[in-house]
Amino acid sequence: MAAFFSNIARPYALAAFDYAREHQQLAAWKVSLESAAIMAAHPVVAKLLSNPQVSVDELFQLFCDVLATQLDQERKNFLLLLSQNKCLMILPAVSEAFNAYYAALEKISHVRVVTAVAATDDFKQKLQQALAKRIQHEVTLHCEIEDSILGGAVVHIGDRVIDGSVRGKLNRLLEFSLR
Repeated sequence: MAAFFSNIARPYALAAFDYAREHQQLAAWKVSLESAAIMAAHPVVAKLLSNPQVSVDELFQLFCDVLATQLDQERKNFLLLLSQNKCLMILPAVSEAFNAYYAALEKISHVRVVTAVAATDDFKQKLQQALAKRIQHEVTLHCEIEDSILGGAVVHIGDRVIDGSVRGKLNRLLEFSLR
């Protein structure tokens, strides 16, 4: 479902990014979108967003009321567009894509690294240096632990995934042996 949302979110994020860059408002849009994303992801709000008995106008007004201090007319119009298209639930994906465009503009890549156990500082430093050299950007690592990958690491760089996990290798081995 997340991939589906990111495909829908990308054009909205790009439009917001282009507007914000053109009007020198990148930081303000970033903050507004992140706040709206946090709000949309909240369980109570997410339930409202999926409730067909709650009108588009009510949802739009809820977001405007909560985010009032961060919204100018253009950001309100953006939220209105999302609400009219019944897309407020994709705000987390919109914010993530917007931040990816912003980071690319600044030549910073935010890389998510998932490992089975906590990564050592030495591993993080070597991985950060290798990735920075390979993608020609400054790299910021965000490390997560997920024991289901068994060992190794899964590296997420924007839309790209490098699966060096034991589970991934086992799955590829199984696929190969079934051919």
